[in-house]
Parts: sequence; structure tokens; C-alpha cells
Amino acid sequence: MRLEKFRYRSKMDKTMNESLKEATGLSVSFNESTFSMDFGDDLNTPDFTVRRLQDLNKVWAKPIGEENRILYQVTSGLWLNGDETLWTEANIIYGIVMFSSGSVGGEFIKSSGQYHPICAKNTMATPEIYTVLKGIGHFLLQKATPPYEVVEDAVLVEVHEGETFVVPPDYGHLQINPENNLLIFSYAVMDGMKGVYEPFRKRKGAIYYEMAEGPERYVFNTNYTRRIPLRFIRAGAICQLPYLNEEVTYQKIRDNLYELHFLTDPTNFPESAML
Repeated sequence: MRLEKFRYRSKMDKTMNESLKEATGLSVSFNESTFSMDFGDDLNTPDFTVRRLQDLNKVWAKPIGEENRILYQVTSGLWLNGDETLWTEANIIYGIVMFSSGSVGGEFIKSSGQYHPICAKNTMATPEIYTVLKGIGHFLLQKATPPYEVVEDAVLVEVHEGETFVVPPDYGHLQINPENNLLIFSYAVMDGMKGVYEPFRKRKGAIYYEMAEGPERYVFNTNYTRRIPLRFIRAGAICQLPYLNEEVTYQKIRDNLYELHFLTDPTNFPESAML
């Protein structure tokens, strides 16, 4: 893991900022040319987890030998001044992820893939909420439980700007940027959750690769022993949680923290929100 701070180098750079205020409800902006984000004085200043091409060298469809560029960055928890206690008591964090565009070895830029660990209180892994703030995201989900030898379901959820969806318990997942533009999305998840990455690394990625080049768009990963069909869902065509269906800003998440207790206790995940 590599932690870096991305700040602006000059006033000229800052004039190129694009605001995410309407999408997030927060004084957040981004700069595509410097691949950076900026935060208002009413917010805490987060750290970033940065992922570079070589950090994912075990999960690409093909061997890579390209420049070790930044693929995406993830903020730590964000909160408005005065809100920190609310998030701490709920044991939930809200953050933002920014993906670059393009492809690697003919495959769209993606994250490495992770499962959430099983909660100590029960036998299920925790869910996660995603809202796309800019661009279009493909979220590839695969259902499995420890030791992650058998994948029971594979789903690709297409999420357009302004749309929200919830990853149900026990679904490993990764994000893919299938467009020639930045992809930016927010997440809400149990605080302190440590992702389980090794099952994806062991099999060189998810059960399917999404290719930017070649005759097939979705290629089965033959490191998995059982081939199952890939289901496709548009987030805008479903309504998992009515109170988080439109204009899902920071404030909408914060004001519904009580309803989101399933993020820390997946036994309370609503059946109606399953995919």
C-alpha cells in the first residue's frame, strides 16, 4: 500500500478544478490534468490510498510491462466539521474513489478485487454502498464464502452518473472504468474493514475479465474451475433501498445512518436489496 497526499501545485492548477458539490453535497473538487482532489475548509483532510499498475500485477488478464502509472486513488473517511462523532458511533465511513481511464494489456482499468471479511458476530461478510459521481462504472461482483473455492453467482452492475447500488453480503467485487473518461464514485462501508485480496490474486483476477480489445468483451478466467454465466444489471433499473435511490449525497447517507446498520451487521441486510 502506498499513501500519498495530492495537493495543488499552483493557483493555475486550481482554476482547472471541476466541482463535485452537487453530486456529493460537499465542497470537493477534482482536477483531471493533475489527477487530484481538493477539499474545502469545512471538511477534514483525508489521506489517500494510491494504487499503481504494478500493484495489480497478479490480477491482469495478460502479463504487463507498462509504465507504473497511477490507476486510482481512494480517500480515507470524509466528514463535515462537527460530524465525526456521528460516523464514529455508527462505525461507518464515507469516502471518494477516482479512477483514471484507458486500458492495460487490452483490459479496461480496474481495481484488484476484494472480499469483505466475515463479521465476528455472524457468518456473513459486510455490504457496501456505491454512488457514481462522474462517468459510468462497471462493478463486477462474485458471490463466495471462505475458502472462496466456489463462486455461486457472477453479476456485472452498470452504474451511471447519479446512480447508487448496494453490494450485498458475501459478494466479492471490483470496479472497472469502461469509458474514456474519469470515473469517480463514493463509498460507504464499515469502518476498519480490511479487504481480503488473496482469493483474487490466487486466480489472477475475477471470474471474468472485461476487455477493451479483442473479439470478446467478457472473457472467462480459466483459473476458476467452474464456469457460470455472467448476469448483467443496470443500477438505474432497480431500487434496492428506496431512501437511497436518488440524489445520494453525503448528507443523505449521514442522515440515514440508523437505517444503514446492515453495513456493520449484515444479518439485517434487507432481502429486497438482494441482486
